[in-house]
Amino acid sequence: MRNTHMTNRLKQFSKEVFEFTKHYDSRNVIESNDSLQKDFSACRLLVISHSEIEKYGAIDYIFGLNKIYLLQYANPEDAYCAYTKYLLNPDVIYVEPDKVIKLINSALYNQPKLALYEINTKHSWGYDYIKTEEAFNYILQNKNVNELPQIVVGIIDSGIDINNPVFKERLLASHSFVGDYSDTGNSIGGHGAKVLSILIENTLENVKFISYKIFSEHDTTLALLRLAEYQAELDGVDIINSSFGMLHPFESKIEKTLHIASAGNLKCNLPHYPAACKDVVSVTGITEEGILTNTSTYGDWVCVAAPSENIRLPHTYGLEQYGDFNGTSCAAPFVTATCAMIKTQYPDLSNEEIKQVLFNSCTEADMPIQHGIINMYNAVTYFDNNIKAMDKQPVSLSENKETVTV
Repeated sequence: MRNTHMTNRLKQFSKEVFEFTKHYDSRNVIESNDSLQKDFSACRLLVISHSEIEKYGAIDYIFGLNKIYLLQYANPEDAYCAYTKYLLNPDVIYVEPDKVIKLINSALYNQPKLALYEINTKHSWGYDYIKTEEAFNYILQNKNVNELPQIVVGIIDSGIDINNPVFKERLLASHSFVGDYSDTGNSIGGHGAKVLSILIENTLENVKFISYKIFSEHDTTLALLRLAEYQAELDGVDIINSSFGMLHPFESKIEKTLHIASAGNLKCNLPHYPAACKDVVSVTGITEEGILTNTSTYGDWVCVAAPSENIRLPHTYGLEQYGDFNGTSCAAPFVTATCAMIKTQYPDLSNEEIKQVLFNSCTEADMPIQHGIINMYNAVTYFDNNIKAMDKQPVSLSENKETVTV
């Protein structure tokens, strides 16, 4: 019942709000070093307000549910002028200029289109490295899958074909926020499907997925990301996976949902957004030897590391060759899967407590990040192991010393 209602509501919301994307050009930006031109070059604003707003000279606009507005202006100067006025409007929850967000490194744009034919019966080295099978066995030692709580993960990415037989019953819904709202399938070499492949491999069947397509080509806009995030929270997803980002800072507006994001592939310590946003779990990538890959972004703003090189997926590029997935885009879903399994084992934990279990269960690593390398088995056995070590005393997780007893 819940799944049918969720699917129907998403389709209706997408149709009403995103019909305008048939003539919405996300690449209509001005290349300039000038601050005003750089920040407002798309000449578009996203506004969320408690009530109907003045258009302040917009030449076109659209609004949908809950007073979400997208307004098009003739030039950056007009957009900036309207922006300053919305900042002073007490009914406006927030306003921000639209910006372009890149999905993946340009070198990867020409990858062959993803085709899914069969389940790969040989697991990736990442599956073995984070001890997924051991975690599964531990969770299932006293219960079966049907007794586990349903966990829903939102995948904001390039789209996933819900009719693909490989994904079967794991994908609850797949919706597009660009162009034709009914075109929910893959783009950019099947980037979203690759993310889902890792998630399916590293989660039990109680974990379900919803796809939110915001990329039609190699980029999207901040406005479409906001709308997808907003819809995912309305749908009540438990975790959001964001395997994309940009260098230009912006704040995450996700409040209720645990958010996991890739740290980027720049081989430096420059913050990558949304990974560097407050409360987001940022993920960098490692090789099979447990060291940073030669492309992974790092820094004291990065939370954890996960496998991200030559990850074999349950798909083929041709009829015989399995394809591999590289970069922090594939590291993030390993962490998302681990958090989904933590929530499966400990369904009453808050998002902050799940993060603390994730961080405290990492294995140590000699790399410039906050914590270490994720270990799913350590995470799902965290309370039992610590209770035994502390003679069955409750384990304190959060920084504010709140105690969670299991």
